[in-house]
Amino acid sequence: MKNANNETLLREGIPSDFTFIDSLRKEEGHALGFIPKGAYLSVLEKRRVDQRDRWKYSKIYITEDNGEQTGYCYVSFYGEMAKVFQIVVRKDARRWYRATLMLSKVEEEAIRRGKKGVEARVAIDLESNLFWRAMGYKPIKVLTSTWLNQRESKSKRPLFLYQKLFLPLFQQGGMQNEVYPKNSS
Repeated sequence: MKNANNETLLREGIPSDFTFIDSLRKEEGHALGFIPKGAYLSVLEKRRVDQRDRWKYSKIYITEDNGEQTGYCYVSFYGEMAKVFQIVVRKDARRWYRATLMLSKVEEEAIRRGKKGVEARVAIDLESNLFWRAMGYKPIKVLTSTWLNQRESKSKRPLFLYQKLFLPLFQQGGMQNEVYPKNSS
């Protein structure tokens, strides 16, 4: 799948993409939640890792420009909502259309699988909050991260839980209100 200017290729990840993903996730570790290497490998290699078959309900999408990987998106389609765990583009390739291309594919696949919508957790202090809002996602809740970070210490970072629902709100049991941290203006 290519975007309108025929520069960026979007494809599913393959095992040889792990080196790129591992490098990019380390480079962008301050902005990404911790995901064990086995989770990526299960999806990329389409095999059971750590007694879980993540590849059956998850995808990793890769963007390429001029034959070079420029970004990836790790998403799960398990449960009622699709969950974007990570979406990241190399610093030297940052353009909204690459992330938009990946997110559009996630939404298309979520609709195809009958999901109610897509959600993502994003640290409140990240610039990427602008992207999620521009893409029509609403912050519905503030959470505190409870995952172990790369240094194996508990993270207490506040996160927005973003959602984009596909069905009209009245069919899903009520309205969703935007939530903002207490100290924001």
